[in-house]
Amino acid sequence: MSSEHPQQWSTNGLRVRTSGVSNSTAHITPLFPAQKLIKTHVLRSLETLQAAGITEVFTSALRSKEKQFFMNLGFKLHEELFLLAHNLDTPINFPTRPTRRVRRSDWDTILRLDNAAFSSFWQFDTSALAEALAATPRTRMRIDAPDIPLGFAITGRSGRMGFLQRLAVHPDYQRMGVGRSLVADALQWSHKRFVKELLVNTQTNNLGALSLYESMGFIQKRDGLAVLRWNGNS
Repeated sequence: MSSEHPQQWSTNGLRVRTSGVSNSTAHITPLFPAQKLIKTHVLRSLETLQAAGITEVFTSALRSKEKQFFMNLGFKLHEELFLLAHNLDTPINFPTRPTRRVRRSDWDTILRLDNAAFSSFWQFDTSALAEALAATPRTRMRIDAPDIPLGFAITGRSGRMGFLQRLAVHPDYQRMGVGRSLVADALQWSHKRFVKELLVNTQTNNLGALSLYESMGFIQKRDGLAVLRWNGNS
């Protein structure tokens, strides 16, 4: 599998995406809750990936039941994440900076902002960005609107559940209200669509993001999320 042309497909209850960085790495997202996943089917997918030269597979951020299912298949903990929620009952700030809808021609700018904001493991490539946009039935992607955009956000909605799927601000311009304004936009959009809870996750060492979310009314959930890793060589 060529890393220059990452692929994405669905099989055996999983969405699979090959890495745009390494031709030996893939990422999987379960399409069903743990009780509907079939162990033998998932193992078959891993065997197929291994036969195609994939030696390590990372999961998406998993809740506790999905985490246990994959750990029972030999996956190991790669990183833990905080999970936070906003119930949209408290007053919500309005955005203080203009934004606009993201066009397909903005994708190169979006990816540059994303790559500047995140470490290599978490950086989006084109395939990962497309996957994020397709993750929920309704999606809003907004980019900071000045002449030189400084950040963007992706918000999704499935029924009455909302997800702040991505927030990225160029590191040279953080703590200037860009991220706060984008989060406010996500909250306002969710509130107008009768979302009952907006979820967001962040790395446990990203204290700046954690502080931002908590200052805007998000509350940390008792159970966090986990990204797991499967090593085909072990």
